[in-house]
Amino acid sequence: MRIALVSQKGGVGKSTLAISIAWELASRGERVLVVDGDPQGTARVAAEVATEAGKHPPSVVALGKDMCKPENLRRMDRFDHIVIDTPAKLGDVQRAALMIADVALVPLSQSGAEMWGNTDTIALISQAQTINPTLKGAMVFVRKLASTALGRGARTLFEAQEFPLLATETSFRVVWQEAVTAGMGVAQYAPKDKAANELRALVAEVLMIGAVEQHAEVVNG
Repeated sequence: MRIALVSQKGGVGKSTLAISIAWELASRGERVLVVDGDPQGTARVAAEVATEAGKHPPSVVALGKDMCKPENLRRMDRFDHIVIDTPAKLGDVQRAALMIADVALVPLSQSGAEMWGNTDTIALISQAQTINPTLKGAMVFVRKLASTALGRGARTLFEAQEFPLLATETSFRVVWQEAVTAGMGVAQYAPKDKAANELRALVAEVLMIGAVEQHAEVVNG
């Protein structure tokens, strides 16, 4: 399955989430490739940090708008899962990622401004679906402050949108930042922390979305 994390807003934890998803899939014995399309190179640096510490991170490759070229797609075919981290802006890299993805995951924080700020992201995914009809879009709350009134009411702002809002949410916990600093996924860095359970549930839900689409493709084929 190919999972692209996309957002036109920076600072939402997109790269941190991409790294944790990849580590969790790899921990299950799957062959995982992270395509780092973000010029900041967070996934690449995290893999280097992990390797220097004697860990075994998922494979990482830096690819931009050329990721959908046939030779790059052939490289990806050797893996069970591809996690694509894209820049925090709309452009050719995000478009290329959406052309080859099965699931486009949009991380959101808990304010209405997030919906307004990602309007163009949602539109880009919808446009990509006309060319890549197997692409499924989904939104997920990250770094949520559940104890606040804003956190409790945020879900109602998004549930009527075009793409589904995942039932799983991640909460604001320092361990997310600690994990990426160590070059690891949060579930492997702190397996007993609440964040680890959130991440595992999120991965299960994303895989289910993609599996439903793949099943429909097989039946219709």
